[in-house]
Amino acid sequence: MSNRGKIALVIAGGQIGMRFNEQMNSWQPVVTPEEMLEWLPGETAGKVFLVDWSHQPSSHYSIRMTADLVQVLSKSVVDGADGIVVTCGTDTLEEMAYLADLYWAYPQPLIFTASIYPCDMPGSDARHNLTQAVQASFSKECWGLGVLVCVQEQLFAASEISEIASQRRDAFAAPGRGPLAQFIGDKVNILRQYKRSKVLEGSMTPARDVELLSVSLGGGERLLEILSSDEKRELDGLVIAGFGNGHVPPSWIPRIKKLLKDDVPVVITTRCPEGHTREIPYSFEGSMSRLLEMGVLEGGSLRPAQARLKLAAGLGAGLRRADLQQYLLEQ
Repeated sequence: MSNRGKIALVIAGGQIGMRFNEQMNSWQPVVTPEEMLEWLPGETAGKVFLVDWSHQPSSHYSIRMTADLVQVLSKSVVDGADGIVVTCGTDTLEEMAYLADLYWAYPQPLIFTASIYPCDMPGSDARHNLTQAVQASFSKECWGLGVLVCVQEQLFAASEISEIASQRRDAFAAPGRGPLAQFIGDKVNILRQYKRSKVLEGSMTPARDVELLSVSLGGGERLLEILSSDEKRELDGLVIAGFGNGHVPPSWIPRIKKLLKDDVPVVITTRCPEGHTREIPYSFEGSMSRLLEMGVLEGGSLRPAQARLKLAAGLGAGLRRADLQQYLLEQ
């Protein structure tokens, strides 16, 4: 059946699909896709088709599950969809949208949306966010912009958005950059242009076992010891969120060398939310420059969680060493 000219509404869980169950005394994922469709104006709802994919909390998802979702979204475009809206949870919204953006080669808008509160909670943003996400998916202004996130009457680039709070409706922001667009009535008003990272060609099967480890004052060494002592060698890659420009404690160096010797790619980023790795010729053990000399890859301006996803995608596509480094630094 052709869905040409229509918008796909893909259900992927989250509190946007929850309603309070008095018997269970908790919010449950019981809102049906058909009910969500009724939130939209009648004329708009008639141009939307449903894809009921999952009702799980987003904290239950993995990289591989999200990659499976991207394949479902791609099929919707192949089947004729002019745009796609994905409803999901807020917990991993920025990571799911970012991973989708790494693979999204279509010009059709792909827009993620979510709500901080379930639809029956006073002050809920569920209906409003969904309605505006669908409006944006119909907008020609959103074509070719890659994956977007629609919340708070704004559109954010998937590569820029970050959840900065969890307890209020303005939970998301793009620090230092701001939204790409805002809504004026039912129209999308583009505020600025931005350059997307190059879309990854090839396999949509990211590496399974890529871990993220953050430095802290005197902490983390035992976790790194466990990762570097993996006798089965199941670890595909490691991202380290380092101090400042990308430094690590000196006691970490033998473990990092062990990983590199075992041909496990290690990427260094900074734990600073708006930071960037910098190769300054410091001579102390554990410095960023020393790590690069050892063969550690540089994460540049990628946030640690983004670097993990991009490393998994790059490894899954068969990139190694210099090609993998180039891919990580492409902005």
